Amino acid sequence: MEITEVQLNQLDQSGFLKIDQMISKKEFQEIRTRIEDITQGRIQYSGMSFQLDGSSKAYGSVPNGGGFQGPSDNYRKIQGWEKDPVFLKYMQHPIFRDLTQKLIGDQVSIYRAMFMNKPPQNGTNLPYHQDGGSGWGLSSYRANQFVTVWTAIDDAHIENGCVQVIPGSHKLGLLSDRGHTITEEQVKEYAPEEKSVYLEAQMGEIFVLHNFVLHKSGINQTNKPRRGFSVCYMDGTITRINDPNHKFPVLFGENAIKIAG
Repeated sequence: MEITEVQLNQLDQSGFLKIDQMISKKEFQEIRTRIEDITQGRIQYSGMSFQLDGSSKAYGSVPNGGGFQGPSDNYRKIQGWEKDPVFLKYMQHPIFRDLTQKLIGDQVSIYRAMFMNKPPQNGTNLPYHQDGGSGWGLSSYRANQFVTVWTAIDDAHIENGCVQVIPGSHKLGLLSDRGHTITEEQVKEYAPEEKSVYLEAQMGEIFVLHNFVLHKSGINQTNKPRRGFSVCYMDGTITRINDPNHKFPVLFGENAIKIAG
């Protein structure tokens, strides 16, 4: 199972690539069940980070994250899924090994592995942004050192706030050294509505995203949740600027995490 040159060229040109579900229906249902186990507190891991959705739909209202805050379907973001064997197995799927080896190299760690949720009739209105920059506090953030893999846990479409991208915008590079959100003037210049593409997907389908591609997502206007799982793979030599001894989880290469049992 390999990523083809045609697919790599598409990713290079547009900044995103859609690929089919890579695991069986049974395995995917196991992932969905494990999400329920984690959000409801039936399974807990030390060090996972939980962030509830905000009181309004504005990005600025999102509260700070912390530890487990009780059973809830209203978690906006949960990080640290490499601690769970079901998710670790998925993150180390051979197709992702092939992808990261071709884009990054043999030694690959992760910056983050996170569950993202837009609850029914809610969800944060996330403005256009890029993933990377000095705001991440890393020793390096060159474009060819990162790639993000996003998996639809539920069907994602326009009505429930699927991701929107500006094709080719990754070729602009970082629009600010710090990265993340861009200014209103930059939105007008680089991300007019007529250029945007909605990344609609059926549950289990995958989008590979260049970290610098401009992307955003709206609110969920349906009566069902819209959930996704996002993994940012990166060059395994990267460390934190303020803590060079910090060890990011290694998924591929020397000292890679092994699935328990």
